[in-house]
Amino acid sequence: MQPNMEAPSSGLSLVLAQGSTSFDVNYQGLDGHPEAQGSGALTVSKSTESGTPRDGSQQWTLTYGESPDGVVQESVYITANRGGKEIRDTVSVTVSRFIVTNSFSNRTAIVADFEDSQRSFSGSNGTTVDLDSANVAQNSSGVAYLRVQGTQAGSATISRRASAPDASLFSFIVNSPNTDFTLTLTFTEETGGGTQEYDVEVPIQSGDEWVKYGVSLDQIGENFDPVAARAGGNGPLVSLEMSANKDVTYHVDDLNFMDGDRLVANIHDFEKTTNPYSCITLDSSSDVADASDGFTSRVIDGSGCFGYNYNTLSAALPSDGVLSFRVKADEGDELYIFLETKEGNEGGFEYGNGITRTLPTGGWQTVEVPVSELGDTVGALRDPGLQNIGFESTQGDSPTFLIDDIRLKAPAN
Repeated sequence: MQPNMEAPSSGLSLVLAQGSTSFDVNYQGLDGHPEAQGSGALTVSKSTESGTPRDGSQQWTLTYGESPDGVVQESVYITANRGGKEIRDTVSVTVSRFIVTNSFSNRTAIVADFEDSQRSFSGSNGTTVDLDSANVAQNSSGVAYLRVQGTQAGSATISRRASAPDASLFSFIVNSPNTDFTLTLTFTEETGGGTQEYDVEVPIQSGDEWVKYGVSLDQIGENFDPVAARAGGNGPLVSLEMSANKDVTYHVDDLNFMDGDRLVANIHDFEKTTNPYSCITLDSSSDVADASDGFTSRVIDGSGCFGYNYNTLSAALPSDGVLSFRVKADEGDELYIFLETKEGNEGGFEYGNGITRTLPTGGWQTVEVPVSELGDTVGALRDPGLQNIGFESTQGDSPTFLIDDIRLKAPAN
C-alpha cells in the first residue's frame, strides 16, 4: 500500500461569528495517525478519528483565539510518518468576522425581474462609477460589473427597493487590484416611520482574484430586516451606499441577499438584456407576489412571443436545475418556453426543443421547468452560456396574465 494523505486543497474560511470550522483528512499506508498544528492564534483539535494508520480518516476543528484586525491568513500543518519519512500537507485558513472565499459559483442567474426602473447607481464627492467588462469574474453570471473610482470623501450608491423575506446573509464579490482598504457598506431600510441606516465595515485585501464576502444580517444591525410590508416586514431596502477609507479603484458585482446558498433578492448584478423583444403588448403592473423581491411585474396581453437576448448569461446549475418564474394567470393560459445557447445552440438548447406548459391558477404561483427538458447538456448553460430566453403565449383568445422573477436556479427544496 502506497502512503497517501488527502486534506482539503482549497482554503478554509473561519468566521468568528460562527465560532469554528472543520475539515476532514483521509489517509492510507501510514505508520501512525496524522497530527495537525495551527499557526498564530489558530487552535486545532481532533474531533473524530476512525480506522487505522493503514486506512483511516480524521476530522479536525479549528478555532481562533483572538479578534482579528481585518482578515488574517493562517495555516494548518498536517504531518505523518511512513518508513521514517515525513509526509506533510498544508491547509490555508482565512480568519475573518465575515465569510470570505475565492471559490464560488453562480448557481443563479436573473433573467428578468422587471425592476429596471427601480435600480440606479451613482457616485458623489469625486467618486465615479461606470460599468466595465475588462476583468469579469470567471463565475459571474454575465459580462459586466461596477467599476468604482473611489475617493475618501465620496461614495457610490445603488438605489434599489428590494424585499428579502427569510434572508440571513448579504453577499457580494469584489476585486481591488492594487490597494488594501476598508469598505463601509451603508444599508438604508424603510421603516414604519421613515428610514433607518445601518453601517458595517468590511476589510478588503488587494489582489488579482475576485473574492466573495458574506455578511450576516445580524452583523449589519440587530433590527435590520429589509422586508416589504406585504411579506410581514416594516419595509424594504431602499439603497446601498459604498464608501472607502482611502482613494482606491475597486470592482463589485453580484450584490445579493441570501438564505444559505439560496438567492432571495438580487440588489444588482449589472447585467441587462441586449434586446428585450416582443410581438405582443407588454405593460407593467404593481401587482406582485408577497415573496417577490421587487415591486413590478410584467403584463402579457395577447398571443405571441416575448423574450430576452443577452450577450452572455450563464449559471452553474446542478443537473436538476430549473428555469423558474412566477405567474398570475387565468384558467387555460399556456406558455411555450425555450432556451438558446451561444455558439450554435450548444447542448441541444434551441427553439425546437422547447415545451408548452399550462399555467397554474389561483393567485401568484411559481412555475419551475427543469432545464433538462429544454436541452441535452445542462453544463452548456455555464459554458458557452445563454443568448436567448424565450416565451410564446400560445392561446388564441388573447389571454392576459402577469409574469415576474424569471430566474435560472437550483430547484426549490
